[in-house]
Amino acid sequence: MENLPLPPTAGTSLQRAMTRRLLRRSVATGEISLPAVPGMLEAYVTMCANLFGTLGSEFSPEQIDELRGILHAQLTEAFTASPRSEIVISYSAPVGTVLNYHVKSRWWTVEGAYENWIATREPPLFGSEPDARVWSLSTEAADPRSFPILDLGAGTGRNALALARRGHPVDVVEMTASFAESIRAAAQSESLPVRVLQRDIFATTDDLRSDYRLILLSEVVSDFRSTDQLRGIFDLASRCLAPDGRLVFNAFVAHRDYTPDDAALQLGQQCYTTIFTQPQMADALAGFPLALVSDMSVYDYEKNHLPAGTWPPTSWYAEWVSGQDVFDVPRDERPIEMRWLVYERSDSTPE
Repeated sequence: MENLPLPPTAGTSLQRAMTRRLLRRSVATGEISLPAVPGMLEAYVTMCANLFGTLGSEFSPEQIDELRGILHAQLTEAFTASPRSEIVISYSAPVGTVLNYHVKSRWWTVEGAYENWIATREPPLFGSEPDARVWSLSTEAADPRSFPILDLGAGTGRNALALARRGHPVDVVEMTASFAESIRAAAQSESLPVRVLQRDIFATTDDLRSDYRLILLSEVVSDFRSTDQLRGIFDLASRCLAPDGRLVFNAFVAHRDYTPDDAALQLGQQCYTTIFTQPQMADALAGFPLALVSDMSVYDYEKNHLPAGTWPPTSWYAEWVSGQDVFDVPRDERPIEMRWLVYERSDSTPE
């Protein structure tokens, strides 16, 4: 029999044909968990389509549309329920071209997420020193005993306990049970002037004083979900601060020339990085007897003022406060950053 020459591309095409047969002989199972960010739907679709194709199951346009619809529903359900949410994509590819997949959503409360931190991470969870900016503001008091402080969302108590050791009467509002009990136990063991209220910071103001000289929220506003919550803090401060008292908190603020889209806002919430624009900050403040008196970079201030050897407070802190948990870019290219914002209460309400 005469040997006919193969086409020049035959080797390549035959290799591809063999590869298709090889992949059809494979058996694969797996599971992928991802934060739920509805605004990044197409990234999930592309990832799944590429993965399934690699396993030998090329999806048709109709199958891709069906996948997109399932992902959209589960992403929306999860993110609406909580910023500590995810979708779980499980798949099974038996011999052949069939691939079965399932998408489900799951979530935790913010309190539950922090309880999990306590159970799975080594302390100190947020660093061992009080925030340098908070400490600086508190040291302006000549007599700490006459300078009561309210710590909202006190976490492990690294600010509250340090301030109480200096002599300040400190009220703590903390919703995570393990954190609240830890602060209470530490204060009792040292006979510190600390009162611990375990509840949501917005539940009531009836059990709070009206003469605080300083109200602080450290790494709390970064867990907010709306400007209504931000406005709630200004309202609380207006009710509970003494005249000339100050409110200080750190928050992620977008650079003036950057407007975050839904994807950035949603991913930010999933990364403990809720983003506010400067106009949103101004609108939330409108009508309250508070004036912005200081606006500083958290990264720069804490790096320059924390005690020697304590920067960064944790392994993740420097990138987080720089906004790099959301934007994987060099620090000087990130469009957001965490800022220390200080507001002072005056007797006259702004126009």
